[in-house]
Amino acid sequence: HHIGAPSHGNLTFNLGEGVQIKANSIILSLNSPIIDDLTTNLHLTSLEAEDFSREAVDCFIEASYTGEIEAVTVGIFRDVNKMSRVFDVSWLVARCEEYFVSYLEKLDSESSYPDMLFAVEEAVYLMHALKKRHFIELAVKKMVSFSVLKRGSFIRQYLSDITNRNVHQINFCVDVMKSDHTHVLVDLLISHLAEGGNKCLDINSRLLFKGINMQDCFSRRPDLGEKLFSVIEKLEDINR
Repeated sequence: HHIGAPSHGNLTFNLGEGVQIKANSIILSLNSPIIDDLTTNLHLTSLEAEDFSREAVDCFIEASYTGEIEAVTVGIFRDVNKMSRVFDVSWLVARCEEYFVSYLEKLDSESSYPDMLFAVEEAVYLMHALKKRHFIELAVKKMVSFSVLKRGSFIRQYLSDITNRNVHQINFCVDVMKSDHTHVLVDLLISHLAEGGNKCLDINSRLLFKGINMQDCFSRRPDLGEKLFSVIEKLEDINR
């Protein structure tokens, strides 16, 4: 049905600042039913792609041409993953998932904070945007395999600003630490409430309260219980 379609020449991706990238619309259509419909039935010759980086668009096009994702890097993974889903390129969606799982499997006790952060943030993004719990579970399983010291170090840095974390990020941290060392989270909560100038329990503090087994924590660390309740007593309104 592509033969003779007036729009099947070059398809132009319009990026920010006037940048344009051209690609063969027939090749892209063979990979993407969305692009096929836009070009064949709606006769579009250009697509707005300002939300994606040039490197990601180049990678998406190259993947469509070659069937490979060798150009994918940590820096453009999320954009390429988004494009694969936006344009419904099923094989590329699967390959992006394989890339993430492979990346996660390579993490070990020597991995740096940025390396671990990428895995966590992509798992959280997939949960937030696509409701895919599986990747969060894989990330939690990997983190739990690390020593308590390694986990605690990551969580302390990751939750250094509790206010700007979302529900999925908070829940991830609880899942990583809840089995044995929730005192790390309680310690962070105490610092957050004491130093943040909060007059009430903010939503993320409530999420931590809900997720942490306080009874278990205080049985191990009664000193933290005293500190936490001392801070709470100073709040102006704990019901807000």
